[in-house]
This record gives sequence, C-alpha cells and structure tokens, in this order.
Amino acid sequence: MQLSKGARTTGRVGALVASASSMLVFAGPASAAGDTATAYEYGHEQFSIQLTGDEVRDGGDRDGDGVARLDLDPKNERICYVITWRGLEGHVTDFHIHSAPRHNDGPVFVDLFNDRRFHGESNTVADCVHSDRSKIRDIIDEPSDYYLMLHTTPHHAGALRGQLD
Repeated sequence: MQLSKGARTTGRVGALVASASSMLVFAGPASAAGDTATAYEYGHEQFSIQLTGDEVRDGGDRDGDGVARLDLDPKNERICYVITWRGLEGHVTDFHIHSAPRHNDGPVFVDLFNDRRFHGESNTVADCVHSDRSKIRDIIDEPSDYYLMLHTTPHHAGALRGQLD
C-alpha cells in the first residue's frame, strides 16, 4: 500500500518519538551513588503559573488575575514566556522572576520586561530574554525558590504573584 507524503512523515515522527521514549525507559533511574540527572540535562523545562493578587504579601491587585507560561532553555541561555492578565488597575509596567520561597519577598532574579506600558484591563505579552545558563539551571533545580511578579502603575511593589513550584 502506497502512503501519502503526510502519512509517511507522521509515521517517521511517531517512530522517532517512540524510539526516544524507549531510550528513556531503558536508561532507568540513576544510581543512588552516582550523580542524579537534572531536567536541564535533557533540554527545556516548562512551567505554567497562576498569578493572583492574594499571593502578594503587602497588597497586590485583588481584582486581577493572570496566567504565565515559562519555557526555560539553558542550552541556548534563553527564557521565553507568555503572560495573560485581566482585571488590573492602571497599566502593567514590569514582569520579573524573583528569588524567594512562598510567603517571602526576594530580589529580582531575571528581568522579563521593564518600563513597559500595557493596558491592565486585559492583555497578552509573549517574548524571550537572554539569561545566564547558571541562573536558568538554578530555577530548574529549585523552582519553589522562585516566583513571578507582575507590576502595575498603582501597585509598584507588585500586583500579581505566582510561585513556580
């Protein structure tokens, strides 16, 4: 039976995925005595994070909410993101990854954007930024030690927050 070009391509992609999956299964867990493999040794790590004003320790915009998706790529020293928000007062100005566990405030660890001006009512922003490989690996290794913070004109200290967990 002759297959169409699309079917042959789909078949090849499926075989490649199956092959890669079986290699991971047959590789088995790392030895307890040896180094434990981390996610960044295998490529990208992705996170989906809910952001709320309730997570901001000293205020925040309780009427707004948001969701962000991060794609951490240590090999190419790049962090890509998509963030969508709604119901925020004023304008969105900054978006960062901060370093601190839940219920604690910490310094900016990675700037995703600064000094911008987007409507707070509803918007989506997507982009990629350069970041040191070591910073990306730190986030991947201990995601619960980092959080996202979205800042607005009335909430300079932070409008929405979400822990990476």
